[in-house]
Amino acid sequence: MQIVGSCYDWGVQMHLIALFLILLILPAATLACGGESRCEVRGGYYLAAAPAGWDGKTPLPLVVYFHGWNGSPEGTFRNRGMVRGVTDRGALFVAPYAQTGYWRQIGNDRAERGRDEAVYIRAVIEDVRHRWPIDQHQTLASGFSRGASMVWNVACYTGDLFRAYAPIAGGFWRSNPETCPTGPVNLRHIHGLSDRVVAFDKVGIYNSMPIPEGFDILARLNGVSGESHAVESGDQRLTCKRWDQSESGRVLELCLHERGHSIPAEWVGQGLDWLMNLPEGS
Repeated sequence: MQIVGSCYDWGVQMHLIALFLILLILPAATLACGGESRCEVRGGYYLAAAPAGWDGKTPLPLVVYFHGWNGSPEGTFRNRGMVRGVTDRGALFVAPYAQTGYWRQIGNDRAERGRDEAVYIRAVIEDVRHRWPIDQHQTLASGFSRGASMVWNVACYTGDLFRAYAPIAGGFWRSNPETCPTGPVNLRHIHGLSDRVVAFDKVGIYNSMPIPEGFDILARLNGVSGESHAVESGDQRLTCKRWDQSESGRVLELCLHERGHSIPAEWVGQGLDWLMNLPEGS
């Protein structure tokens, strides 16, 4: 009986060794979660989509998109134009999950009850980097409405996680922070002048703060030393101005349109274009 048991143990060990070797040679994309499969992390989950035809090895640019109020990663992925607008540009698209449908504020004296969003998003990014090779120089956080508010918060309090930020139709809520601990950032904001949900230049109906006040905070952090100048966006709906003369070398850009609270699917991909065209060293 002992001999049979020894042979059985040896067989199990060989099976495990063979399985381990198979896992080693499989491409990263085979092992990774993504698409309809949730990537579980502490505090929640996220969905992810890699570019079609990716070789499983080449480092990927990263776009993390924060959905709006009562949205979801699954709802985001149903917007195929938005997802493809990122993956067709050769980047990984990631959609995190907001508990009970909305993102909490971050920061001392500003944090809301519930999940610590700074801890959660760090867990997401750590997991993404574990599963996919990421080009650390090409990382972007984008989002819409309350998700854009999350982008502003992440830029302000966890600004080391991304190279650039592209919020759309949302800024700080309830109060502006006195300062942003993580320092200067690259940020491009899009907003509608007819937005009745998140007002552009006054306190909104849900206590959203005026977007120009947020820009004033970032301008001070960046050490802006010159006036803004008009720039072409490549999108006829947008009128954009840029502040690119600063002590930090970081770039701010504000793009306005005449419509209301909306986000055409292609604007997230255009945010990635903006990131990839930032000056070296910014």
